[in-house]
Amino acid sequence: MEYSLLNLKPNTSLLNPHFDGYKLWLVDSDGGDKGAAVQSYPLASADADPRKLATSAHLSFDEMHSRIHYNHLFVGPTDGSFIYIDSENSVNLVDTSGQGVHTLTIFDIPQKKSQYALDGYPGAYSLDEDTILIFDGLSSAYVLRRQNGLWTALGAFEIGFGSVVAGPSDSADRRNMNYILGAALVGESNQPAIHLHFCYRIDRDIRRKEPAATTASTKILQPVFCIRAVKVDLRTLVGSLDDDGDAIPQLFAVDVHSLHSHAIPVYCEYLGSDHFVLGVRDGVALDGTEAPPQDPLPVAGVPEPYYWTQTENDVTVCIQLPSSVSADQISCSLTRVSLTLEFNNAPDCEAKYSFNNTAFHNHIMADESVWTLENGRLLTLYLQKAREGVRWTTVFSTDDSVLETMDSSEFAVIRERLEKFTSENIDMRKLGGGLPMQSAAGSMDQDDDDLEGEDSSVVFSVRNWSTGQADASSAAESPDWLCSSFPRAPVSSQNGGQGCALPPVCLKFDVDGVVFAFKPDEARASVEAQHIGTFAALSYIQGSKREKRFMFVDADMSVAVLAETRRRVYIYHQAESDNAANAVQNIVDFGDSELLGIQNIGKMLVVLCSSSLYLVDLNKC
Repeated sequence: MEYSLLNLKPNTSLLNPHFDGYKLWLVDSDGGDKGAAVQSYPLASADADPRKLATSAHLSFDEMHSRIHYNHLFVGPTDGSFIYIDSENSVNLVDTSGQGVHTLTIFDIPQKKSQYALDGYPGAYSLDEDTILIFDGLSSAYVLRRQNGLWTALGAFEIGFGSVVAGPSDSADRRNMNYILGAALVGESNQPAIHLHFCYRIDRDIRRKEPAATTASTKILQPVFCIRAVKVDLRTLVGSLDDDGDAIPQLFAVDVHSLHSHAIPVYCEYLGSDHFVLGVRDGVALDGTEAPPQDPLPVAGVPEPYYWTQTENDVTVCIQLPSSVSADQISCSLTRVSLTLEFNNAPDCEAKYSFNNTAFHNHIMADESVWTLENGRLLTLYLQKAREGVRWTTVFSTDDSVLETMDSSEFAVIRERLEKFTSENIDMRKLGGGLPMQSAAGSMDQDDDDLEGEDSSVVFSVRNWSTGQADASSAAESPDWLCSSFPRAPVSSQNGGQGCALPPVCLKFDVDGVVFAFKPDEARASVEAQHIGTFAALSYIQGSKREKRFMFVDADMSVAVLAETRRRVYIYHQAESDNAANAVQNIVDFGDSELLGIQNIGKMLVVLCSSSLYLVDLNKC
């Protein structure tokens, strides 16, 4: 796969500048009326109350955020089926495809405690109509297979131990919690295997230089996440796990690759057996996993080795580096007349993108110019013109044939990110003396846990399954995350199939929520991101909801759903036309019930509470 850029620019023709808002329509509970929009059914099992975590547990912001927003209702193996795990660790398969709700307990997760890991939440991941992966929330995963209508445990395997966790001698491991990000069934029918990614936090010693007046360095214990890929061969049994007297065959699991990030990924989906798409806030950490292209990174319609644009007041120059670097490896000096750019311990960058006292086309205001580094790959220079209104024909005094070709919409996104990182605390118009360059550069390369939040930009990358290296990335344009779409019942990618379509994602664009789908680009053997629809004002609306727990958009682009921790679910319908001024909003009230999970199938919304399951007919909303 040729290294390429994932284009996440909105299609302006799909935006509605005439939209004014949503008209409210309340939806009443059923009260026993089978013709009502909302039907409630008591759980045919123990309650679905999630396990509590000890107050002494030390979790990062990202771990707490992931735990609070954990969806306890999972997509089942067939359309109209769902899975929840009750407080007694029983796996319950719910079928809503017929009349009413039918529940079947298909597995009891062996209960155990681990002194090396925190209690996570158990999960269920349907791989195809006859295969389900169950995770106990700690370290054990069980593969269930349906044969002759009965679900049995095909085998089990462990994650979070061995090469993943150092062992009982390392006290830091006692704070470890595992998260399964995604799983897929791949291979030929006679050679089935599971591709799985899971994530856990590790602790590293990171040394940072103090300000110039201080020579000492500070040792900081910094939370970092490891994203590990595992392949599980469903044919090879290597023994058995004996839990409560039941011998469960042990499956053979092999580590394939690992990545590092500063956040738990929000998106992990598989492209057949060869590639996967990963979305993580602030991108993968600078650990060399990005695939350096054989040639400088091509940008459609943009000459190498950089691309640029200008306004009456300034010039913006973007350099897409061939390999990941940190801000400490870059030495950038801007004077009134020239640029000096050097790289330390980065030979690929040094050879192609070094500048030695290279004269600009015209003079700049050095103390009001800055440079930034995003995701270790995009180096951007913001040059303030000394003479406003003067057009530059080239960036440098020597004509290198690099014309001004940056797309205007891309330029607007870049400028918006600059303002985000240089407002208030970093005012490049007031600081002067060269400080803005260092401050702006540092702000793009922060590791502090307090910078992790819902509004962080998400970098999407298409990666090789065998190596973890990126073949395509949105590193040059990182939008803010809004939510994912509801998943659908899976189709395995065995026999060379592609599996089910990748779930779309909803990203922030001004006040709107713009939905992108990842679609195969057969001509380039790659993947392209396509803007397929917009939920007008969704970004603005969700910002006012302080108690939101879940947020999803329907893959068919008909509704967006926002659920609070208790009581209310908000349903936002698509406008009837592209330029309509209004659309319908529903509010469904579930009393004082805690909302533990939510899923969607067609025109039916399914909501899981502690002791009840609710079906919301969207056709009647």
